[in-house]
Amino acid sequence: MQRFSCPSCRQEIFFRNTACLACGAQLLFDPDAGFADLQEGSGTPCANREAINCNWTAHEGGQLCLSCLHTTVVPDLSILDNRERWERIETAKRPLILMLHRLRLPLFDGQGNAVPRFELKGDPLDGSAPRILTGHANGTITLNIAEADDAERERIRSEMNEPYRTLTGHLRHEVAHHYWDVLTEGRADRLKDLREVFGDDAQDYAVALQTHYSEGPPPDWPDRFISAYATAHPWEDFAESWAHVFHLLDGIETAQAFGLLTSATLPQGLEALIEEPMSRLAQVWVELVIALNAVNQALGHETFYPFVLAPAVVRKQEAIRALIREAGRAGG
Repeated sequence: MQRFSCPSCRQEIFFRNTACLACGAQLLFDPDAGFADLQEGSGTPCANREAINCNWTAHEGGQLCLSCLHTTVVPDLSILDNRERWERIETAKRPLILMLHRLRLPLFDGQGNAVPRFELKGDPLDGSAPRILTGHANGTITLNIAEADDAERERIRSEMNEPYRTLTGHLRHEVAHHYWDVLTEGRADRLKDLREVFGDDAQDYAVALQTHYSEGPPPDWPDRFISAYATAHPWEDFAESWAHVFHLLDGIETAQAFGLLTSATLPQGLEALIEEPMSRLAQVWVELVIALNAVNQALGHETFYPFVLAPAVVRKQEAIRALIREAGRAGG
């Protein structure tokens, strides 16, 4: 994430701000042009501005912004707290859509429809009915809105013995499944390269997941995978690795913006960082994370980044970085 200043008074503002806290200017964000003063008529606000505090401009003359366009199902707003859950999810989704846009990854299909599509659903009120499962299928990402509740998400994290569980992590993981499909469609060369790194994705996915949950990960998984869940199937290994590539890119760019990496010899900004080999990005990231983990622990918080970037993991991340770079250059 970059740093932003108010277009009216030049005081610092933050990515989610709809107004400047210093001068009160109403803010409008354009993915290409940045922030503008709404009163200057530089764009039309997204139709969801009042409902969920979306501060983006409507996309190409439509009613919704580039991010909200991708949400095709919103929670039942007649249910208490669902509007707040919707807002939290969309607040986490906008930075992801911006990253995908800046990396020039496709956000529309051949017919001009926004993809991936997000369906935000709550569990049925009937407790005996099946729960909504977060996942991806054919360009549609279903997200159980319970993930927007901190207490519920923490309960699930603890129950599943996960070191990390956030909305941002979920969204980055699920879009990876979409881009595996999109970026390998009609590209046997890309699919071959991914299979050489992540394994044969043709193995039965349902059986692989069942085996993972019944038997657990292999004992040596930290030497080869970013997480235990990544061992379940090549698609999950790719998605987990993809999410952490985005963590590193976003984390490093944000650290650069706030002057935390003054001694690191890296180019500035996401568009330049994607050109750097993952081995170099990982080296800088690990040095930063050691310090941030120590700061968090000094304040009594959980570990900031509880993952190990083993050499085998970095090689997988490099395959993903190279794929993103090539796809961005080629326009898909």
